[in-house]
Amino acid sequence: MKGVAIFLHSLRQVTGNLPSAIKVSALPYAVQFLVTFFLTRPDKIAAMANDPAAMMAGGPSLIAQLLTFLVIFATSVWMAVAWHRFVLRNESPSSFVPPIDPDRMLGYFLRSLGVGVICFLLLIVFGFVAGLVGGAVAYATGSTFILLLVVAILVYFPVFVIAYRLMTALPAPAVADEAGPFMAGWDATKGQNETFIGLGVISALVIFANGFIVFNLVGASTVLFLAWTLAFNWFATMVGLSILTTLYGHYIEKRALT
Repeated sequence: MKGVAIFLHSLRQVTGNLPSAIKVSALPYAVQFLVTFFLTRPDKIAAMANDPAAMMAGGPSLIAQLLTFLVIFATSVWMAVAWHRFVLRNESPSSFVPPIDPDRMLGYFLRSLGVGVICFLLLIVFGFVAGLVGGAVAYATGSTFILLLVVAILVYFPVFVIAYRLMTALPAPAVADEAGPFMAGWDATKGQNETFIGLGVISALVIFANGFIVFNLVGASTVLFLAWTLAFNWFATMVGLSILTTLYGHYIEKRALT
């Protein structure tokens, strides 16, 4: 199945280029962590480690949440542009400060924002359905495992399938002279439903596994929770960027999967 091949190819991009991956991401990711940590309050992180439901009460202010989101978005774009150019244009990072290209980063930011709005609306729709179904199932069974599984199937799976197709051409502003139309990725992947269903299944399973680990294995310890979250989020971010890189290279630039 091509979806599995794309995922494994993306995984190897990270594991096979680990020093470069660290150089591209270390500084932006550190900024993300520090801003998130200080703006969302350490006491709430500790509360979440002992009781995830505690995050729902008395959370950070709207301004803090907005600022955190903008910082994460901007630094993710910084990472993404540098990583796409490393993989697709062989621009190896020379230091732990990734190159800053304002024009390419702005183009990437705007296109990401468009895709993000669409995905946010999809999450609301699918999340509403999952909330009704998952809530009823969780109430009837009292099982966190079942609740996580319902959310993975009804929310993350369909959103991933649609998002990956929309984002196939997302790296264009980072590597091409002309970014092309917004729906270029969607058009280039027509007839590839099986591939993107496979990617959606894999991605939803990864999210499900992470949720299970957080709720059942590391959630009781603040230190373990922070360590796992940092490691998982970094690796998931880099593999996610590599999936977009692979999709662009394969469907837009017509590169073979090797």
